[in-house]
Amino acid sequence: MTLHYYRQAIVDDYFGRVEVNLDWHYEPNGQAPKAKEKYTTRSAPIEARDLSDLLKPQDAKPSETDADNALLVYEALNELSPHQATDERLWAYLCHNSCSAYVAWRWLGRRPGGSEAAVKKVRNHFFARRNGSRSLVRDNGVSRLWWLGYIAHQTDPQFPRSFLEILLHRQDVRSALIERPAVSMNLDVLKVIYSVMQEHWQQNPGDLFARETFRTWMVNINRRGGVVLLDALPEPALRALLRDEAAQALEATAR
Repeated sequence: MTLHYYRQAIVDDYFGRVEVNLDWHYEPNGQAPKAKEKYTTRSAPIEARDLSDLLKPQDAKPSETDADNALLVYEALNELSPHQATDERLWAYLCHNSCSAYVAWRWLGRRPGGSEAAVKKVRNHFFARRNGSRSLVRDNGVSRLWWLGYIAHQTDPQFPRSFLEILLHRQDVRSALIERPAVSMNLDVLKVIYSVMQEHWQQNPGDLFARETFRTWMVNINRRGGVVLLDALPEPALRALLRDEAAQALEATAR
């Protein structure tokens, strides 16, 4: 199918009227809420699969579906460029149309008692306008899947599922790695970080991936990245630096 996206005025309208449409967001009926304007969408010359056939509520723990769904979404929308994948209009359209039932199932759950909390959850996961790139890779119910799939294919083209298995093992790992642009957006550095992660994963999946240990490792890498241009280092030197920082993080958090 041809890929569609909302006009910006429609996104702004829906964002401003979330409280009015809360019933729909928590129990989508497959058709987006009525918009104030007649012409709501535009089309892009990009071929894509219909995500309504791929992203469906399942009899599973929602978070356990992320790896598979990330690969499915990326494959279905693999003609998108990273630049195109930063456009909120596309993700808002998908979240309010073919993927609405999935987003509500994966992220909203039981409706909070207060409307303010309910509105906040909808805005976080049906839109993508807060916190810059973090909203795209962390919050929006569909764009986060595409970005996970994209990063996985860039980091480990042969076995992207293996990358996601390690990355999504713990939420803290995903947050610490993917939400640090200095690391996640530098592919050369990310590949070497992943290779060191693989070493520890194969030896002892629990050591480096404990919350405080992994966070300490990432903080120290970012600190070193502010002193040394990590991507300018030869790969052996970068790998040695990352291994050393991992060892120091393990030692520091073991005290």
